[in-house]
Amino acid sequence: MMNNYITVVGAGYVGLSLAILLAKNNHVKLLDIDEEKVNLVNKKKSPIVDELIDKYLKHHDLRLVATTQKEIAFEKADFVIIATPTDYDAEKGNFNTTSIESVLNDMLDYNLDSTVVIKSTIPLGYTEQLKKTYGNQ
Repeated sequence: MMNNYITVVGAGYVGLSLAILLAKNNHVKLLDIDEEKVNLVNKKKSPIVDELIDKYLKHHDLRLVATTQKEIAFEKADFVIIATPTDYDAEKGNFNTTSIESVLNDMLDYNLDSTVVIKSTIPLGYTEQLKKTYGNQ
């Protein structure tokens, strides 16, 4: 049985699904900017329409806490999973990855030892660019 401390950033479908599944065997904090979503998750109610997510929240013993506070979310995090939205700009031909960089900058303020997993849609070569910018910490 695993017992890691995991922070999932983004309470959309991907982030919420990951947080719920990981919270069966790990301590998971779900960070989102939407206070309404956070409150619903903490009340064991799904902020999105999904029967399975709703069932897991209501009927499973999950170690899951949702928050809007970065300092709480990043505390003790062994892993940080970034599941924030990235929009593709067809006119410019690139992805808007500012939400990912914002999370990385916030994370560095609180915990330098976390392993980062990016679940957001990103362009080819993006992680290599991040390594050059942030180093392989």
